[in-house]
Amino acid sequence: MIFDSHCHLDLMDNMTSMIEEIQQTNIGIFSVGTTPKAYIKSIELCHNIPNIKVGLGFHPQLIYSGYNDIDLFERIIPNCHYIGEIGLDYSQNYIHTKSRQLLMFERIIKICEKQGDKTMSIHSLKSVNDIIRIIEKNKYNDSNKYIFHWFTGSVYQLKRLISLNCFFSINPRMLKTKTGNEILKNIPIDRLLLETDSPFTKKYTSICDLKKELDDTTKALSTMLSRNIYVSLNTTQNNIFKY
Repeated sequence: MIFDSHCHLDLMDNMTSMIEEIQQTNIGIFSVGTTPKAYIKSIELCHNIPNIKVGLGFHPQLIYSGYNDIDLFERIIPNCHYIGEIGLDYSQNYIHTKSRQLLMFERIIKICEKQGDKTMSIHSLKSVNDIIRIIEKNKYNDSNKYIFHWFTGSVYQLKRLISLNCFFSINPRMLKTKTGNEILKNIPIDRLLLETDSPFTKKYTSICDLKKELDDTTKALSTMLSRNIYVSLNTTQNNIFKY
């Protein structure tokens, strides 16, 4: 099985047809969400489909999307293994909510560490140092898995996260920049996962198109790293996504 470790299935224009198609394939998707209310809608459609893992999200860009979102998040989370998209975003349009973001992100991490057995997809745009600080401060539960989606930090920050046993989901755009290539060359192959971040990177007309993108990314990574990563990738996916 090949797995898309970060995909916004609920934001695709063709969500229904994609759900129907994926049930007939050996492709897996971590369908990350953006709000607790979005999770409720997605789980209704996907809860009986074993190769779709639905994430309970609280996206930092939507930190003020609903007055009681964090309360709803906390009510739902005990029954959730997959969490995401969560994190911090200090880009120009969202830096004004930094204080609120920090409060909510640390609150979520504390809950996840207390409960354990969570697999999280982390958004870390221009905010890696604060995310590292919060994880280092609160991390004690080895059953939790942190996946950094589309990581754009420095190699130094990357190595700090590797020391915390974090994972990294890679999309094709990371292969097209000098900075992205430098990051990729410093990630151990047993910490690599694949992602599309669709529909933000690309809109797919079918699951076959999405699978081709994942296959092409795997081939490109194998060429870049001068080694076949298929076996390692499959092992890592199996361990994290429990299928």
